[in-house]
Amino acid sequence: MARILVGKAIEMKKIFSIQGPYPVIRAALRARGWIERCMYGSKQQAQKRHSSGTSSLKYNDTLEDAEKEPNPDQLHSLMSRLVKNEMVYFYWTRDAINPNSLQKNQIINHFANAGTFTTKVGLCVNLRNLHWFDTADPGTFFPRCYSLTEEDERQAFIEDFRRTACTSLLRLIVERDQDLHRQKKEINHCSEQSLPSQMIYSALKVCHEYLEKLEHKDIDKTFKTPQTLTQDQWAEFLNSYYLVAHDGVQIKGSKHLVNSCKAMLQQLEKVNPQLGIDGKQNIWIIKPVAMSRGRGIKCVKHLDQILRPVDKYSAITSPSRWVVQKYIEQPFLVHGTKFDIRQWFLVTDWNPLTVWFYKKCYLRFSTQPFSLDTLDSSVHLCNNSIQRHLRPSQQRHWNIPAHNMWLDDQLKAFLAEQGKEALWETVAVPGMKTSIIHALQTVQDQIGSRKNTFELYGADFMLDLSLNPWLIEINTSPTMAPSTSVTAQLCAAVQEDTLRVVLDWRVDCSANTGDFELIYRQAAVDVPQYLGANLIVEGFAVKNTCPLPLLRPSNHSASKSGGPGKVKESTVEKLPPLPKVVLKRAESMTKSRKAMICPTLPSESSVHKPVHNIKVKCK
Repeated sequence: MARILVGKAIEMKKIFSIQGPYPVIRAALRARGWIERCMYGSKQQAQKRHSSGTSSLKYNDTLEDAEKEPNPDQLHSLMSRLVKNEMVYFYWTRDAINPNSLQKNQIINHFANAGTFTTKVGLCVNLRNLHWFDTADPGTFFPRCYSLTEEDERQAFIEDFRRTACTSLLRLIVERDQDLHRQKKEINHCSEQSLPSQMIYSALKVCHEYLEKLEHKDIDKTFKTPQTLTQDQWAEFLNSYYLVAHDGVQIKGSKHLVNSCKAMLQQLEKVNPQLGIDGKQNIWIIKPVAMSRGRGIKCVKHLDQILRPVDKYSAITSPSRWVVQKYIEQPFLVHGTKFDIRQWFLVTDWNPLTVWFYKKCYLRFSTQPFSLDTLDSSVHLCNNSIQRHLRPSQQRHWNIPAHNMWLDDQLKAFLAEQGKEALWETVAVPGMKTSIIHALQTVQDQIGSRKNTFELYGADFMLDLSLNPWLIEINTSPTMAPSTSVTAQLCAAVQEDTLRVVLDWRVDCSANTGDFELIYRQAAVDVPQYLGANLIVEGFAVKNTCPLPLLRPSNHSASKSGGPGKVKESTVEKLPPLPKVVLKRAESMTKSRKAMICPTLPSESSVHKPVHNIKVKCK
C-alpha cells in the first residue's frame, strides 16, 4: 500500500515539506494525497521520527509492519522515508527560501523582499509614494509616521509635534467652553495656575501659516524670513501646553477666542484627514524597529521623552532603529475597552497583482478599560503576546472574555445594539480592503514576482469613532497558534482555505475557496524582452585622408615692393644657448600644438563622396 501511494504521489508531483509547527497544513495536504518529505535535519523532526519507532527498524521490517497494520502515523513515516530522495514540489516554511535555488514548478509560501511593507520603516516610507500609483491619500487610512534616526525625518516630526500641540490646544479651548455651557458654569481666571492668552494667538498663527503652506502661499518666503516662534519660544509654548492639556490649567481670556478656534479647526478639518484621531493630549507611540510582538513599544506625550531614546542610541545603532507614529486618541471602543482587528489577506501573484481578502477576522482586547490618564501598555497595546501575561481588570466589562478575543460575528452583534451594524459592511470592511491594496501597490516593483509563490499576511487595524479603519502594520508569517478558542477556530480555517486557493483554485477556477474573496486582480504588465547591451556599428571607413597645409604667418617686415626687407641686427647682448634637454622638450611641445591646430581632413574627392552601408545591429 505504501509503495502504491508513494508511486502515485511521485507521478503526480505531490511531495511536500513543512518547517515549523503547522499540523493543519500537514493534515490538509495528506488528505489531498500529498506525501511529506520530512526535514530530518531539525531536532524536532528527529525526535518525532524517534518517538514513532521507525528509526530503529530496518526498511523491510518497517514495510512489512506497515502492510500488516495500517497505522496512519507509521504509514506516513514510512512514506516519508520512501520519498527522502525525491524533489519537493510544495514548501510551507516559517522563513523565506532563496528562490534562486528552486525550480519553476516548486511552490513556496514566501515572496522575496517582503520586508519592504512588513517592517515598520518599510510600510512608513513606501506609503508616501502612493501618489505615483493611485490618487488616494495615505493620510486617510495610515496614521502619520516618522523614522527618528533620519535627520530630515526627525525635524519633520518635531514640526508635526509642535503643530499638533497647537491644534490640540484649540480643540481644548472649544471643548472646555462647550462643557461649561452644558454645566452653566463660569471659568475662574483668577487662579494662580491660569496662563496668558498669548499662547492661543501663537497657536492660531502657526495653524494659519500651515494652511498657507498647503496652498503654496509661502513660496516667496526665504530662510531669512523670521520664524513664527523661536526655539526658546517653542519650548515655552510646549511647557505651557503640557500644563493646559495634561494638568487642566486654565487660560485667561480664552472665552473671547472660542469662535476663532472653532473657525480654524473647521478649516483644518478640510485639509487634514487625521484631525479627528489626533485628540487633545498629543500622544505618540514609539516603536523599536528590530523588535516584534509589541516589545519595546510605549506611548509618550512629551517631545523630549520621544527624542531621548534616539539620542541615547544614535551613536551605536543603525539608521531607522526607531519610528514614531501618531497615536489614535479617539478609537472606537467596545464596552469602554480598546481593541484592534487582525485581518488576513493572501497574495498569490505580484504581476499581475492578485489579492485575496479573508471574510473572517477577530478582535484582540486590552486587559484594562481605556483611559488617557495612564499610558500603560495594559491599556493601549492589544498584542496578545503582551496581554496574555496580564490579569484582566475587575472594572472591565463582564462581556469581554478572559482570553481577550472576539469573533467578528460578536462585534457585529455589538454594533447592531449600537445601531451601527450597517457601518461594518459599508465603511469598515471596504476601508480595510482598500488600505491593503494601496499598501501593496506601493511596493509591487520591489517584490520578486516569482510564479508558483504565495504568501499569507496578517494586517492589524483600528477603528475610529466613525468606524473608519486605520492600518497599523502588516505582519509576515502571522501566528497560527491556537492560543484561544477564537484562534483555534479561525487559524485552522484560514490555513485550509489558503490551500484551497493556491492548490485547488489554480487548477479549477470554479473550485471552492472557502472564506477567501478575490478583491483585486491587476491587468498583467508585459515585461520587455531583454536584448542585451552588445551594440555593433557596421560600415565603411573613410579613406584618402591627408593633413591640411601648414599656415604661413605673414611677413610684417617685408618691403612694399615685395622684396625681402633688411632686418636690423639686434643690439641686445646675445644670451647663452639653452640646454639640449630644454630644447628637445620645447620641440616636442611645438609638434603637438601643430597637430592640434592642423587636424587631418579627407581629400577633396572623398569629401564629396557620401558614406554608404552603415548599419547598427543589436546582439
